[in-house]
Amino acid sequence: MNDHLDSVEEPTAEELATLDALLSRPDLWDELPMGLEQSIVAAISAEAGTVVSLADRRTERQARRSIPWWASAAAAGVLIVAGIAIAVQGSGTPELAGTLIELAGTDLAPSASASATATATPAGLKLILDTKGLAGAPDGFMYEAWIGNGTIRVSAGTFHLRGGDGPIELWAGVDDPAFTILSVTLEPIDGVAESSGQAVLKGEIPK
Repeated sequence: MNDHLDSVEEPTAEELATLDALLSRPDLWDELPMGLEQSIVAAISAEAGTVVSLADRRTERQARRSIPWWASAAAAGVLIVAGIAIAVQGSGTPELAGTLIELAGTDLAPSASASATATATPAGLKLILDTKGLAGAPDGFMYEAWIGNGTIRVSAGTFHLRGGDGPIELWAGVDDPAFTILSVTLEPIDGVAESSGQAVLKGEIPK
């Protein structure tokens, strides 16, 4: 390749003079119309609904370059948190949002206790249950949480605790203020949907 480049002859002074004369002829050049730059910018900016000058765009790019990456990341984090906060505030959660429920052990589990946070969502009532002193369910059994009004009970989900204590996420398909009792029962795994009535934890949902 270098041999090929070395073999290319340089233009003579006469050839350069001829080329210069051609390029100097005004009839070979068309004058750019006035406002061409702004017309191009306006056409591009029309898609975004605003017209921005090239100078403004250059200033904006320079400003972006001057912002440290960590500042941009922090700003993005603030926007995300703000968006979550707005979504939560605008979700119209009912009266039970953030309600704390205290549960005491019954005669079947006198040393047990628990607390639950109830949050009404568009999908139903979300419960975060945190138990203390409640042993894991025996083999062939499970625990089941219930929301009730003294007559009717609706299941809020099952768990076993054989892996130890810890927050448990439960869901109930009701958020009616008439359901004022949260209880946990010990249930045999027998496919029967009704409660066994063997409550190990029980508490009232505050009004």
